[in-house]
Amino acid sequence: MKKLLVLVVVGLLALTGLTGCAAPKTYKFGTGSYTSVSGRAATAEAAGRVQVTSVYAAVLLDDAGKIVYVDVDAAQNQGTFDAMGAVVAAEAAPTKTEKAGDYGMKGNSAIGKEWFEQMAALEAYMVGKTIEEIKAIPVEEKDASHTAVPTGEDLKTSVSISIEGYVAAVEAAVKNAVEVKGVAKVGVGSVASVSGRAATADAAGRIQTNVTFMGVAMDKDGKVLVSLLDVAQNQGTFDAMGAVVAANAAPTKKEKGADYGMKGASAIGKEWFEQAAGLEAYLVGKTAAEVEAIEIDGEGVPVAEDLKTSISVGIDEYLAAFAKAVANAVEVK
Repeated sequence: MKKLLVLVVVGLLALTGLTGCAAPKTYKFGTGSYTSVSGRAATAEAAGRVQVTSVYAAVLLDDAGKIVYVDVDAAQNQGTFDAMGAVVAAEAAPTKTEKAGDYGMKGNSAIGKEWFEQMAALEAYMVGKTIEEIKAIPVEEKDASHTAVPTGEDLKTSVSISIEGYVAAVEAAVKNAVEVKGVAKVGVGSVASVSGRAATADAAGRIQTNVTFMGVAMDKDGKVLVSLLDVAQNQGTFDAMGAVVAANAAPTKKEKGADYGMKGASAIGKEWFEQAAGLEAYLVGKTAAEVEAIEIDGEGVPVAEDLKTSISVGIDEYLAAFAKAVANAVEVK
């Protein structure tokens, strides 16, 4: 009887060991973006405009490369100027998802759906698919502003917007994905700023947008496993007659790498991508409350000794993007 009891206990312990010590699932988590810039000259009747649309995406992939989670948003910002090269307005706007029903697409949509509703349908469609399958979605050109509208029966009743830029952002996120284990929640968020400079006889005017976006993966205790930071910095220029000089999209700060050109002017001799990597590494293992408690000075620069040697740039917008990512985080199922 004792022998039987021992065998039962040993069997239960073995079973517990097999189930309780199972290795956490391995995923890949990434973020990416796609930006377009357009310009319109000023006239006596209407202000000129530089508009920047920075689409960013976050993805979680399983070991087969299939999407488990995807979040796509678009930060569309603009600045205006008059026919004398003076800036009229340069203010950041909420993202398209944040605008929700206020974005105002529903009334002009062929399917009667707002942007956020169409994006939710597109995201749901992407789940369970590889990036190759997503890139193979059949599309058609309807007009100059709708160049890649889905034509398949499974999407055309829920998505009438052009998806080219959204797919490009997801593809970039997949390409940038890094391995993560034990993930319980993932999210992405952004913060935008817009600035303007008037044109003079000697220098072009400028509208510049900065879209800081951050993706975060957390464990069951709310501690950061991975944080991914980048900034889409773009601009359009115009002359003192209100004519557009240039309006072209640029690589992100991380994509520019050493070409961003910060190292020579940095007090610590580090490029932007190196400083971003320092912050990303610093956040690992911290909770949202601990990140929120990071002390910064009036310029947004960290004051802690363990950060001063790796980061000399202002991080206030980066921390704000992190907070939004945490607020937007969803459970991994």
